[in-house]
Amino acid sequence: MKGIYVHTKDNSHDRLLLYRQRMAIPVPNKLYHILFSLCLRILKLIARQVQLGNPSLKAPSIVSVPEEQLNISSRIEGPKVWSFREALCSGLYGGAIINEKDQVYEQFLHFPWGRELHPSVTSPYLGLVKHTINKGVFLITPNAKGNYFHWITDLLPRLIKIKQEVKDMNDRILILHHPATSYEISSLSALGFDANKVIRLHPFELARVKDLVVAEYIDCGRSFPIWKKNLLDQLYQLPLYKEDTGERSKIYLKRGREAKRQLIGEEILCGELQRLGFKIINPRYISFTEQASLLSKASVVVALHGAALTNIIFCKPDTTIIEIRSELSPPEHYSAIAKAYNLRFQTISAPPQKSSQVRHLANKQHLVLTEQALSRILNLVREIVQ
Repeated sequence: MKGIYVHTKDNSHDRLLLYRQRMAIPVPNKLYHILFSLCLRILKLIARQVQLGNPSLKAPSIVSVPEEQLNISSRIEGPKVWSFREALCSGLYGGAIINEKDQVYEQFLHFPWGRELHPSVTSPYLGLVKHTINKGVFLITPNAKGNYFHWITDLLPRLIKIKQEVKDMNDRILILHHPATSYEISSLSALGFDANKVIRLHPFELARVKDLVVAEYIDCGRSFPIWKKNLLDQLYQLPLYKEDTGERSKIYLKRGREAKRQLIGEEILCGELQRLGFKIINPRYISFTEQASLLSKASVVVALHGAALTNIIFCKPDTTIIEIRSELSPPEHYSAIAKAYNLRFQTISAPPQKSSQVRHLANKQHLVLTEQALSRILNLVREIVQ
């Protein structure tokens, strides 16, 4: 059908390169990045002389990777798991680990301006020790704070990996970013983690841990490796999957009045889909387990590009997923997930309300449900449900 992009192979890399060429960063933004990087380098020189809050009174040095004997991973595919003694956990930008030699590991640092400029080594103030813990687990995940997609696809698989590797997990305190969200609390509870054994670090807070376990963060870019799926498959042990009656439903995940990427004209689409037997679901008002249960029983899922589509990990194979997306080629997060889970993934494009030449803002624009886009969606849905 003309105008509908069906994923038959992964060509996202070529399209991403083309998009970057078209959406070059404007000169003012480049100048900002250069000046900010320069400021960080000056602060780093100061912090190497004095860093308040650091027991050694100066910023830690950077070493590449921990000693191999600290690696406690088995042959299970996925990120390596490491064990440290007498470590400091910092809440600065996703987190950092400072060992007893006042060193941070480059492997665990992630920062847009370069790992060597991470706040743990450039800030003249490291923070205050707020927690002293005997046994702990620290999950460094730069983008997980307030981001459902990264919480589910980046943090939870590594937490599950640690749970598989570490025998005394029930005795350990889980150290995470601040603040907590309802879906974080709900998903941790579903996985059997005690809420009383979770602490949250503010950016300028430290946790001193005698026995620390860490799973490395792997930036997978646009891909969704099979090891993530294999680890997330542990979620299928949740009770909600045992309640499946065999009935399949058609679902539209409503975007609503989110701050970014609304669908202008969404109520018209909701009305048309309801007449075709769709349930209209607003993920904001239902729990993590309720969303998982609904998606596990769906035959068709229609949604605007956004974090709610992360829950297609709960869909059964051959479920049809229709993503409404911007004409400006948004990231291929969900097509990669659909491929890993053997889902039927299709996309329909809609024009942005305003055009942006700034690449990182282009995907945040509201979309307009034109008559043409509406017609394409409804025609595609009718073909699928007949």
